[in-house]
This record gives sequence, structure tokens and C-alpha cells, in this order.
Amino acid sequence: MKSRHFKQQKKEPVVVTAVNPNIRIYKLLLSILFLILASIVLLSCSNEKKEKAETATLTVTKTNPVQTNPVTTFQIPYEVVPNDKVCMVNDRFMGVKQIPIDVDGTTYYGCCQGCVEKLQKNIDNVRFGSNPIDDTKVDKATAVIVQDKNKGSVFYFATKQDAQNFINKNKA
Repeated sequence: MKSRHFKQQKKEPVVVTAVNPNIRIYKLLLSILFLILASIVLLSCSNEKKEKAETATLTVTKTNPVQTNPVTTFQIPYEVVPNDKVCMVNDRFMGVKQIPIDVDGTTYYGCCQGCVEKLQKNIDNVRFGSNPIDDTKVDKATAVIVQDKNKGSVFYFATKQDAQNFINKNKA
């Protein structure tokens, strides 16, 4: 038997790169983190979230009981509040000073960057509220603002007299 030798061809070395699976996991985790942060920013103006935060703050506050005559004690559910502590986009009393937003020499207030943009561009006519007494249009920057203490929401009035009439009418 004869053995045959085949000519061997010159073979170039093959470069094989292995992708580390940890890099893919790292990129995936970064993407998820970015999505979570983006969601937080987009939802920062949500009324529900702020309502929950206010409720949590209110439940933590302790007060000492005061001995009073129950016949003369009554809860006033409404009060006039300063304009600079109201988010004029969410129509909520925030309890702390808000971001002042100057629009053509008139100052409005908002709680976040999204509110700033909405007030500057007057998206959805957000700079104006409705007087609950006569349903007239009221500029929120010059309005007398009354807070509903039970809900945290606010009402806008053209005059102090309208606001006082509303409070007197709705005493508990």
C-alpha cells in the first residue's frame, strides 16, 4: 500500500474573540437604571404621588389634645394661603415655597421643571383658574387662593370678599 501525502495549505491563524457575558449584563442593568430614572422624572408632577406624600407627612405629625368646650369647637375646612406655596399647575397647596416663574412681568409658581414649561407656554390655559362662586376666569398669579384642608386642593378667587364668602358658606 502506498501512502499519499496531501499538500498542506498554509492556514492563517483564526482570531476568536469571546464576548464576556458580564458586559452584556452590565449594559442591560444600565439601560434599566436609565428607564427607572426617566420614569421618576416624568412622574414627578403626578398629583397622586404628592397627595400620598402629604398624607404621610400629615400622619407623622403629633399634636397634644387641647381641652375645649365641644359646643364652641368647629373645624374650618378652608383657609386663605399664600400664592408662593401653591403649585399653580397641579392646583395643590404644597406648604413650602415653590419655583417662581416670571411670564411677561407676572409671577406664577410651580413645583418642578415640567410646571415651569407649562406655565411659560400656558399649556392647556394653565395660568387661569375658575372662581367657584360665579365660574368666572381668574388669573392664578393675582388670585386669592383658598386651600381645602381636607384634600390639599385649592380654589382661585378674584377678590378677598369672594374668598371670605366661600369660606363662610362652607364652615363645618
